[in-house]
Amino acid sequence: MLELKDVTVSFPLTDGGTVTALEGMDLSVNRGELVALVGPSGCGKSTALNVLAGQVAPARGQALVAGEPVKGVPPGVGYISQADTLLPWRTVLDNVALAMELRGVEKARRRDVARGLMEKMGLGGFENSYPRELSGGMKKRAAIARVLAIDPTVLMMDEPFAPLDALTRQRLQDEILTLWEATGCTILYVTHDLTEAITLADRVVLLSQRPGRVVGEYPIDLPRPRRVMDVKFSPRFVELEKTIWQDLRRELTGGEVAP
Repeated sequence: MLELKDVTVSFPLTDGGTVTALEGMDLSVNRGELVALVGPSGCGKSTALNVLAGQVAPARGQALVAGEPVKGVPPGVGYISQADTLLPWRTVLDNVALAMELRGVEKARRRDVARGLMEKMGLGGFENSYPRELSGGMKKRAAIARVLAIDPTVLMMDEPFAPLDALTRQRLQDEILTLWEATGCTILYVTHDLTEAITLADRVVLLSQRPGRVVGEYPIDLPRPRRVMDVKFSPRFVELEKTIWQDLRRELTGGEVAP
C-alpha cells in the first residue's frame, strides 16, 4: 500500500549547503498493516512520512501509494501532524467538520459526524468554543477527530499523542486500535515512544542516524485484539522492548553500547 524506493531527500541550509535527511531509503507497508517508525531524533522519520503524504518531493527515488506515484496529496490519505493545524477563526465543531466540508459532505451530516467524534474524544460541550479556548491536548484531540471523520484508507500520524496526558494518550491509543480493527485502514506513524510503538504496531521499523535509512524491522507478535493495558506488562512485550531498545541505543551512540 505504501512504498519508498531508494528515496533520498536533501534540504538547503542558510549557509548555502545542504543536509541530507534520507539516503537510499526503502520502506514497504502492506495494505491493512499498522507500522511504527522509530529512530534517533532528526533521523528523517517525519521526512519519510511527508514524502509519502505528498508534502516533500524526493531528490532521488520514488514514493508510491496503492501502486501509484505520489504527486501531491494522495486521495484517501488522512494526515495528523505534530503542529496545531486548527483554524483559529472557526469553532471546534467546524474545525472537526472541515475535511468533510472540503469533500462536499452535506452540512447537517458532517455536523452530526463531528459531534459524535467530539463526544468520543472527550470534547463534548466544546462544539461552539474556539481553538484559543482549548488546552494543547484538547486541540490535538480535535485534530485527530477531524482526520478520522473522513474514514481514511491510509492514516499517517506524526507524534500524534505527544502533547497528551497519560490517561488521554492511552484512551486515544485504544481508539486508534478500534478504528484500525473496524476499518482495516493502513496506518503508518512516527513516534519517539518505543512502548507506544510496540503496543500499537504490527511491525516496528528502526531508522539509522541521519541520513535515515531502515536498519531494523521487528514483527510485533503480541495477540490481537490488543489494548494498551492488556499487553504492556506481558513477558513478550518486555522482551520485544529490550531487543528494539538495544538496537536503538546503538544508533543513538554510533554503534557503541555501554555494558
